[in-house]
Amino acid sequence: MRWGVLLVVLALAAGGLTACGPASAPGAPASTTTTTTPVAVRAVTFPAADGAPLHGKLFGTGSTTVVLSNMGDNDPGPWERFGPLLVAKGYAVLTYSFRYPTHTNHFTPTMAVQTVPDLRGAVAFARQQGARRIVLIGASLGGITVGKLAATTRATSVVIISAEQDLVGYGLTVTPAELAAMTQPKLFVASADDTNTSYADTKSFYDNAPGPKQWHAFPGDGHGVHLFDTARGDELRDLLTTFVTATAPVP
Repeated sequence: MRWGVLLVVLALAAGGLTACGPASAPGAPASTTTTTTPVAVRAVTFPAADGAPLHGKLFGTGSTTVVLSNMGDNDPGPWERFGPLLVAKGYAVLTYSFRYPTHTNHFTPTMAVQTVPDLRGAVAFARQQGARRIVLIGASLGGITVGKLAATTRATSVVIISAEQDLVGYGLTVTPAELAAMTQPKLFVASADDTNTSYADTKSFYDNAPGPKQWHAFPGDGHGVHLFDTARGDELRDLLTTFVTATAPVP
């Protein structure tokens, strides 16, 4: 495998704007906290489990890697802005794009199903880079994919944001067997008035999952990483970093 290497200085900033398919604009901007701490970033390429070429960014170093999976618009930007917060805690962070085009207007069942080998390839790449433990975080479409692979990738802990168990009509479903095998610590997050993935659907996903698990609901209609762009953005960032550090502490 080959990858380009670059160093950038990233602001640890709030923000992000994605969607699981077309969606309305997010809520009011959140306050942001920035720092000038340099973060090493490598632009990387790696194969999906079925060989399709994928692209991403590997932030920082460490024996525990947090893999961040996109929503349906396939925009890794919000995760790239969140990732340095985890790097500051001693984690490596991998962001990546699914194989289909970003912000596509034609989302198909094939695209949905292919997210599974894509995430599997991302986890394999992280392990090849030295990760001994993996934390999976996914929003919306990415959250369903995380649910499907949480057990077979031997993830240490997982976070699922604004996701249902079954993406009806697209062939992407977390099966009862896959759900039952999710025995690692889990955090589920939803917004009370989400019109893209309903609160009830995410809550049902949580209710059906075995323990240990945590549930956190936000007011408003922020969907997935749209929450970073709302008045609850800092609260979400704190929630995620606290869960990761508690369930997969840096050695």
